[in-house]
Amino acid sequence: MSRLMAALFCATLPLVPQIALAEVDYPVDSIRIIVPANPGGGTDAAARIFADYVQRNSDAVTAVVNQAAGGGVVAAQTVATAKPDGATLLFFHAAFHTANLSGNSPFKWDQFTPVATVTASNEVYAVRADTPYNTLAELIAAAQASPGTMNIGTQLGGTTQVKAQALNAAADGTMRVVDAGTESDRVAALLGGQVAVISMSVGSAKQYVQAGQMKALAVMNAEPDTTAPEIPTTVSQGVDISLPLVQTVYGPMDMDPAAVAAIETLVKQMADDPEFKALVEKQGQTVALRDAAETAEFLGTEYSTMQGYFAK
Repeated sequence: MSRLMAALFCATLPLVPQIALAEVDYPVDSIRIIVPANPGGGTDAAARIFADYVQRNSDAVTAVVNQAAGGGVVAAQTVATAKPDGATLLFFHAAFHTANLSGNSPFKWDQFTPVATVTASNEVYAVRADTPYNTLAELIAAAQASPGTMNIGTQLGGTTQVKAQALNAAADGTMRVVDAGTESDRVAALLGGQVAVISMSVGSAKQYVQAGQMKALAVMNAEPDTTAPEIPTTVSQGVDISLPLVQTVYGPMDMDPAAVAAIETLVKQMADDPEFKALVEKQGQTVALRDAAETAEFLGTEYSTMQGYFAK
C-alpha cells in the first residue's frame, strides 16, 4: 500500500507547476468590463467570451456591464474616470472612432490605454436578388453610368457610414449616401426598393441570400470570411476597402502596466487555445489578437482611415 501511495503522490507532482502556470496573477481582485451595447449583440458576445476566459485563467473575477446609453459616451465616461488599476476596462469597436469624428462623443481612443484586440467580424455589401449586379465592379459601373441615382443605405454617425462612403469613393462619388437607420431598418429599405445597396453583417446576409432575397457582392476585407468563404472580398475584386469590425480592450489613461502585462499574457494563451477559437467562430467572428503595442498601432491606423472617409 505504501508503494502505491508513493506512486500516486509522485504522479501528481507534474500537475503542480502546470496549474500554477495556467493562472495569471492580476493586480486587482475583480474586473468590470464595460460594454457600450445591449446584451445579445456581437460586441456583448465577444466581451463575454473574453471575460469568461480572463476569469478562468487568472485570479480575477470578471463582470460584463452593459452601458449602451449615449451611443458609447456613458461607457467611455465610466472608464475614463475610473482608477487606472486595471479594475475597469472598455470593450468596443470602431464605433468609438465614428462617435468622436461625428461630434457625438468627446472621447478619442488616445485618451485611453490601448490594451488588446480580441475578435473581428465582417460586413458585406448587399443588393436585392432581382438586381442585375453580380459583382462589385458591375454595381460600381452602374453607379458611374447614372450619377446621383443610386442610394447607399447607412446609419449616419456609425461605422456603416464609413463603409458607405468608402464604396461611394470607389465609385468616384457617383452614389448618394442616405440615412436608413439600424441594420433591420436598412434591410427593410433595401428589400422595399428605397435604397440600392446596404452594408450588413455576414451572418444576416447569409440568411437573406439563402432565402433568395439578396446577393452578397463582397466581404469588406482583404481576407475571406471564415464563416462565408464563398463570398468574394472587396480586395479580390480590385476595390481597396478593408473595414472589419475589431473588438478592442481599453483601460483608463496610464493604466497600471502590471494589469496590461497580465492581459497580454492571457492574449498569448488565447492564441494557442482551440476552445477559445471555437467559441469565437461560433459567434460568427474570427480571432484577432494583438498585444498593447500592436493595438496602439492598429488604433492609430484605424482612426486615420475612418477620419479620411468622414472628410469626404
